[in-house]
Formats: sequence, structure tokens, C-alpha cells
Amino acid sequence: MTQITQSLCWAGMLIALALANRAGLIADKSATTLFAVIPALWVASRASRPCGLRKAA
Repeated sequence: MTQITQSLCWAGMLIALALANRAGLIADKSATTLFAVIPALWVASRASRPCGLRKAA
């Protein structure tokens, strides 16, 4: 998967969470926690991969 498609998946997850919260399927307290945790997971999963920069020889 390219970086754009991965980012779209993460964004789709946040939008789905917002819609589920708006529809009352997820409680406000749980949604608030997930809105903090999901971006943190995204950053942590991106930090474990190389950024594409090569080290100088």
C-alpha cells in the first residue's frame, strides 16, 4: 500500500468514528479517547518505518 492509501484508511477510520459518535453508536467519552489514540497509533506505526532518506556513505 502506498503512503497515500494508508493515510486515506486512517482518515476513513476517523470519519467513521465521528459518524458513529454522531449517530449515538459510540459514547462521547469513548469517542474522545479514540480520537486521541487513533492518531497516536498512526504516528507510531509511521515512525517504525524508514522515511526514505538514505544515509551518507
